[in-house]
Amino acid sequence: MNKPTVYVIYHSTYGHLKTLADTIVEGLKATDLVNIEVRQFEETLPQEVLEKMHALPQDKTVPFVTLEDMEKADAFLFGIPTRFGTMGSQVKTFLDSTGGLWAKKALVGKMAGVFVGTGSQSGGQESTTLSFIPMLAHHGMIFVPMGFTHENLFCVDEIVGGSPYGAGSIAPKSSVRPVSDKEKEIAFHQGESFSIIVSKYHK
Repeated sequence: MNKPTVYVIYHSTYGHLKTLADTIVEGLKATDLVNIEVRQFEETLPQEVLEKMHALPQDKTVPFVTLEDMEKADAFLFGIPTRFGTMGSQVKTFLDSTGGLWAKKALVGKMAGVFVGTGSQSGGQESTTLSFIPMLAHHGMIFVPMGFTHENLFCVDEIVGGSPYGAGSIAPKSSVRPVSDKEKEIAFHQGESFSIIVSKYHK
């Protein structure tokens, strides 16, 4: 069987989106329907700014995504940090470099999903994805939302990141809040369901 290759590409300042990415990979692996590659967006902020933010060092074991990776992939799951309700500069900087891929229609027809991280419940769990979808549209890519397909998305008795657009984490800067079990369950489910959809339509 010729399995499609899914690239999980993320940027994680405090480790939360890395945790979601790792959990999504577990979900992708669980179906044995796809090949998996993991990449990260390269940091763009100056070191002095990162120090003031108390950002964690990037994981040197995870390669930075390249334009060649984008061409090789059959599908993507993008992990996007939120800044003021939209995608972080690290993601936008890389996307701004994909004009050559756009010119030769290299990404047309490739499927993509999104997972996000915000600093609060109202920090942009959905608006970040909505700001990202135009990039997919301009490249002719196919957005694959998760929908309300996991019961944890209906939880109202505790804080739970995620939306019908994709998995998510909520990590207030005023306190240390690791990715919760419910958020991990949603992320696993997104990886699992995404792999089923991609493999169904891959030729």
